[in-house]
Amino acid sequence: MATIDDVAKLAGVSSMTVSRAINNSGYVKKATREKVNKAIEELDFRPNMIAKSLVTKRSHVIAFVMVNISDPFHNVMSKGIESICYNSGYTVMLCDTHSPSRESDYFNMFRDRCVDGVIFHHLALMQDQVKALENNGVQCVLIDNEEDIPGACSVDTDNYAGGFMAAEHLVERGHTAIGCLMGTLQPRRGDSVPYEDTFQCRIWRQRTDGFIAGLDRHAIQKRFFFQGNALFHEAMACVGKTLDQIESMAEKPTALYCENDMMAIALLNHMQARGMKAPDDIAIIGHDGIDLCRMLHPYITTIAQPRYEVGRLAAQKLLERIDGSEKAEKLVLKPALKQGETT
Repeated sequence: MATIDDVAKLAGVSSMTVSRAINNSGYVKKATREKVNKAIEELDFRPNMIAKSLVTKRSHVIAFVMVNISDPFHNVMSKGIESICYNSGYTVMLCDTHSPSRESDYFNMFRDRCVDGVIFHHLALMQDQVKALENNGVQCVLIDNEEDIPGACSVDTDNYAGGFMAAEHLVERGHTAIGCLMGTLQPRRGDSVPYEDTFQCRIWRQRTDGFIAGLDRHAIQKRFFFQGNALFHEAMACVGKTLDQIESMAEKPTALYCENDMMAIALLNHMQARGMKAPDDIAIIGHDGIDLCRMLHPYITTIAQPRYEVGRLAAQKLLERIDGSEKAEKLVLKPALKQGETT
């Protein structure tokens, strides 16, 4: 493999000049830069990124850490992150923290400066953890963290507004008996409990509170609450029980707000298996705006989060922090109703 000394020899310049040309550091005459670039192309020279990182103290790698990499919510957000990082010369590493030990391993790896920054999504980081990373030169941006951390940079969506919007939409559709299929409002404990259910409750409380406020605004008295679950395989079991319960009720809800789209999909699946139709038998509105809502028939009405924009802004703020910005902004983006055929 060609070395920087080979490039310098062929271009007739010093190795330091080649280094300045490659890294855009310091002044290099246009004619000299052209000779260096020609030599690089002729020798098919590739800079040693490990050696470069030792000099610059930058790996040009950022990590996107999530609690469940298989969740379809993450795909569009990842594209938003990638769009910013790729154009800025950074590589994005995806990390799945589906257990406490895995999360701890990643955290220790980040502290060893294998990355320049981290975007954490749907985790329960504490202030001392963020400080420990930043004290080691690793910048952080949080998305929907379980706790609000003073001084931390974050990009969230307004979950309360989303729940309120769902209630408003169902009332506008003429429903006066409305139910809510909730996420896990309090942490669950036990060896068989999925890791995210041991802490991931804040967004479900926010969505529930917003939904209740929307019902209160229109004085809706006939309101029903059912326990669901954000994970599809657990949602399927919860929804089956919910429909059994509804069928036994003298007064039934005519519409259900599902606090995420996976629950809405599970509900539609169960209803179709029982010969029921949405919205004729029960109207359905989900929350998140994942692509699967447009891959089923009927299309599911949902409160769509601006996932691409959340990812894009999180990456942008992280790179600003890496470049030395002291601003620790807290951005909150509004969701939007995506009309389908289930309401």
